[in-house]
Amino acid sequence: MDVGSALAQGENPGRVGDQQRAIRDFNRSEEGVLIAVGRQLATTIEKIQLYHETRRAYEDLRRTQEQLLQSEKMSAVGQLISGVAHELNNPLTAILGYAQLLESEKLEARVQEFIQKLYKQAQRTQKIVQNLLSFARQHKPQRVHVDLRSVMEDTIALRDYDLKVNNITVQRDFEAMLPSVIVDPHQLEQVYLNIINNAADAMLDGRNGGVLRIKIFSDHGHVVCEFHDSGPGLNDPKHVFDPFYTTKSVGKGTGLGLSICYGIVKEHGGEIAARNHPQVAR
Repeated sequence: MDVGSALAQGENPGRVGDQQRAIRDFNRSEEGVLIAVGRQLATTIEKIQLYHETRRAYEDLRRTQEQLLQSEKMSAVGQLISGVAHELNNPLTAILGYAQLLESEKLEARVQEFIQKLYKQAQRTQKIVQNLLSFARQHKPQRVHVDLRSVMEDTIALRDYDLKVNNITVQRDFEAMLPSVIVDPHQLEQVYLNIINNAADAMLDGRNGGVLRIKIFSDHGHVVCEFHDSGPGLNDPKHVFDPFYTTKSVGKGTGLGLSICYGIVKEHGGEIAARNHPQVAR
């Protein structure tokens, strides 16, 4: 015999059942017991649901706090980079000026060669400093016609020293003739830098060095940028762009970098995807 117990209005409906082989009617006292048990079960279920909702809210709050902390950290790093870059600009300007003056002097060929190398390296350093200032500075979104090869080179320059120190070789495979695209170069630089950083971290995880091949080419009216690294591969390519998804240890990643990249690329009307090479078994 099944007995249904309806809960009070506004509550989730539930059902309490009691089965017996002998058919009989429940008396008022037994019905009262079943109704009381049903209400207790409903209260317990509501408390469990409230617990899970509170736990989810707490997790969302914790993630939001981590995101704010990361934002504050990036802001502080940006201010630090800006200050250091400005301090470097003054001596670099003097080095470039004196190097230019020395180039105009009639000196020995070997000395002239050294001065030219000095001037070239000082120019390169100045460009890196300018890139750091550009990256640290807050920019309003502004889309212009750009050559993606130029944006990529500026991004690589930001990590060039670290990549070389860690024995990571960057191989460029850029198509000679590429159409310009309308993008925000600073936002795209952030995308490229995030991907390069992730590739470098993967290659250096318990290893010494690696190869990062960057390919830029046109395909049916679109400009495509591909990053191929010699790391161990992705554990779950389908979820790498999910917010807060990370395989890094605590303190080394928030899982926001690639999700931000996804949002920027999508906002520009593009597509972004990640996959393992066929030879990488996962």
